[in-house]
Amino acid sequence: MLDVLEMEKGLALAETLADVGERIATSERVSGPAADRYRAAAAEFCDRYVGTYLGKREPRALVANPRLRVYEDPKAFLTCNHDAFTALCTPDRDRVRDGGRSIPDHSRCHPAYANISRTNSQITLLQAEVTRIDASHRSRPGPLPHRGPRTAAPSAPTSTPD
Repeated sequence: MLDVLEMEKGLALAETLADVGERIATSERVSGPAADRYRAAAAEFCDRYVGTYLGKREPRALVANPRLRVYEDPKAFLTCNHDAFTALCTPDRDRVRDGGRSIPDHSRCHPAYANISRTNSQITLLQAEVTRIDASHRSRPGPLPHRGPRTAAPSAPTSTPD
């Protein structure tokens, strides 16, 4: 079962890198701290694997190659160019050498990390999402106006029996 999972991870990575290579070839621009690693991963994949048959060994080699670890996250509008030594999103970062998890936790991804890159299309989608959220926020009614402190009506004096 693990062999199938590794094969699927490798094929998914190959699909991502092929798409990245095509977008860069059609003048997609990349920015961010890991932009050079993003372009290098696409170039290495295209030079070595595009147009070839991916048998059983090739997907494993893709997953094992640390230079090709590219994870696009459409929900975060960014790409993680995972490097286990600089990744702050790896839950067991201090124990990687001791057999801890060395894959990224995408729910902990932060846009200021050194492993992040963004393409023009991701930036365009992010700007559209910001515009959508702003429009949604403006169309909702604001909070009810503050009416000031409520004052209690003066109570009638009570008489006590003597």
